[in-house]
Amino acid sequence: MRVPGRIVVLSGALLGCACKEAPRVAPQKEIRKPVVAMAPVPTRPFEDGYSVGFDLGRQQAAPRAKLPDPAEVESLAREQAVGQPERTERWERGFAAGYSDGFRNVVTGQK
Repeated sequence: MRVPGRIVVLSGALLGCACKEAPRVAPQKEIRKPVVAMAPVPTRPFEDGYSVGFDLGRQQAAPRAKLPDPAEVESLAREQAVGQPERTERWERGFAAGYSDGFRNVVTGQK
């Protein structure tokens, strides 16, 4: 059985069209919402301790004085927190940071 030439050419053209590579499309990025595994940490105790420590540090400092040792500041923070259950470890850390900053401001002449 003989196949006419037109059919062979036509079928070759159809096969050639079907083999073209599909146009490339950039993949869309998947938008993910952040996953929060922990509840937000209350910052109020730290802020309260910081303000108390800052004020006390400014009162106890003198211009050009030597900065207190961090261990001394931590000890002072524990003393200030004794007998007051609302003054937690976060409060003590805030107090120590505030005391150091307030003391440093007076020593360096900052306002």
